Amino acid sequence: MTATSTMHTGWSRNRAWVTLAVGYQWFYNGANFLAFKVAGNALHPLMVATLRFSLAALVVLPFALARWRRSPASVSELAGAALIGVTMLVASQALTIWGTHFLPAGVAAVFGSSAPLFLALFSWALLRQPLTGRQLAGVGVGFAGLALMGGTSAASGTFRPVGALLALMGTASWAAGSLLAPRISLPRDPLINLATQLTAASAVLGLIVAVSGIAATTHLAAVPPPAWAALAFLVVASTLIGYAVFLTLNAQVSTTLANTFNYAAPVIALLLSALLLHEPLTLVKVVSGSIALAGVALMIDRKPPGPLSQTAEFNRRIRP
Repeated sequence: MTATSTMHTGWSRNRAWVTLAVGYQWFYNGANFLAFKVAGNALHPLMVATLRFSLAALVVLPFALARWRRSPASVSELAGAALIGVTMLVASQALTIWGTHFLPAGVAAVFGSSAPLFLALFSWALLRQPLTGRQLAGVGVGFAGLALMGGTSAASGTFRPVGALLALMGTASWAAGSLLAPRISLPRDPLINLATQLTAASAVLGLIVAVSGIAATTHLAAVPPPAWAALAFLVVASTLIGYAVFLTLNAQVSTTLANTFNYAAPVIALLLSALLLHEPLTLVKVVSGSIALAGVALMIDRKPPGPLSQTAEFNRRIRP
């Protein structure tokens, strides 16, 4: 793959720092699914999402307020950020966390890597952007690999089709939001943008868990330490540090390079889940996962024009 190079001054000229940043992107996106699994086995997955984004919002909000005077946002920009927060963090991330509860973590990561496939389909269906031969091949190969992964994993007691459906719905929501974001007004300051998204998502998820009774049946004192560690990872390593790393890679290095997590993270998740969660890493799982990720790799944009450039620009603004 040829990365789209937009190098700037600063640390982005240091290849070692860039390599470290990309490696961190691969690692935390893969490890996310293990954290989803561990935390989601102790708490309701929607409560995991609520705590994740609420705690992150509490950390980010004071810094965003401190920057407000220098870069205030209009009501329409705040509304746009809130809409994206609900779409991307509630409809996408919360569904992905929930779906992982019904799947092996490694398998969930493969299903969660399919955003470029949905993005190409949505761009074709909604924006009338024609698919290239390479994109058609990527869509076909990607979904064939996902179908093979689901079919071969169905016999496992840890795989439930509803989990695959939730994971795919979450990924499709991410792709849909990526098309929406460049077309609405968002705060210029990325920290204010992120704080608004987190606050909106926290409010919606808080309402959901309160009305559904999930909050009333949650006993935080009974949550085991591993689940708290997984939640801390999601708040700090993923939502806070991960966002900053992704934003910097997109702004100073290469949008294409930053988005390689779409096919690298599932490999990390499959290996980590086998090592730490003792999920079986069978030959069939490796082959079907490789087919799915090959399709995703075909969708990674090699040129500035096209649907995936919109994804990169969107992720440059809001990736949590």
